[in-house]
This record gives sequence, structure tokens and C-alpha cells, in this order.
Amino acid sequence: MPAHRAAGSQPPAAAHPPPAAAAAAAEPAAEEDSDWDDEDAGGAASAAPDASAFVPAPVAAAGPAQSLGNDMDDLLAELTTNDPAAVPHSMVQGFHCTGCDFQVMRCEDFVWAEDVEYMFLRNNYPTFDKLRRRLVRKQGCLAYCCQCSWKSAHRGAPLADVADGLRWRVLSF
Repeated sequence: MPAHRAAGSQPPAAAHPPPAAAAAAAEPAAEEDSDWDDEDAGGAASAAPDASAFVPAPVAAAGPAQSLGNDMDDLLAELTTNDPAAVPHSMVQGFHCTGCDFQVMRCEDFVWAEDVEYMFLRNNYPTFDKLRRRLVRKQGCLAYCCQCSWKSAHRGAPLADVADGLRWRVLSF
């Protein structure tokens, strides 16, 4: 019983640790609250990325020359983004999850909220109207998901970078 102290029995100096100490103390507690299947290397829940994971666009090399394809893609993106009839989501052709065996979905101008969970995707993928509850609008970004994983990225990030750390594969036909 001495190992467990009541909150009121701590000395006043230890009652309010500095913010850095409080954050460090909170980290081990988060590990203790893990799900039963997080340790399973083959489990789908282990593939879920950190909610704060964000894939930035690659830094362009310094120089005046830019590829025409990137300018054309940017122009087309602006035209479709400003069109109110534009569909804000689609399946990414050739981008597939080997964990759940579903195609990866992309939501334009959104990022995932921090409270997205594995079961939320299992129950709501691929219905955009249901997924919308955990999406936050952010111009120039894309929210990707399948039925077991999710990730947010900058619009210019290559699919190979988005797939990094997940069981998503770019398929070639």
C-alpha cells in the first residue's frame, strides 16, 4: 500500500510538477493504456499511424526551372477545388492496402483529426459523409485512409512518402 499514495498525501512541492515533468510522466501512462492487440505484429491496429503524423511536400530544388506538369497539376487542383460541384474525395487508382485489402481513399483539402481511431475507420470506410466527422478542412492537404490506417499529407507529397510506415503499396499496372 505504501506504493500507492492518495493525491492529497503528496508533499506540496511535488503536487504541481513543472509542465515538462508532467509531460514526461504522462508518456509511460500512455503506453500502459495500449490495446490488447497493439503488440501483435500482424494485427491491423498496429498499422495505424500516429495521429500527428503528417507527410510534408518535398522541398523543391533551388532553381528557376519548374516542371510544366507541376504547374498544370496546381492549376487543375485550383479549378476543381473552387468548383462547388467538385467531389472532395476519391479512391486513389493503384494505391492499395495489403493489411485490409482495400483501396486507399483520398479526401481533398482535409486532414485527419487527432481523435481518429482504428474502429472508426472499420465502421465508416468508404462512406465520405461518415468519415467527414473526423476530418478537418485544411487547404492544400490530403487525408488518406483505408479500412485500417490513415494519414494526412501535403498535396505535393509523393504517394511513396505517404505510404511510408504503413502497409500501403503503389501498384503498377
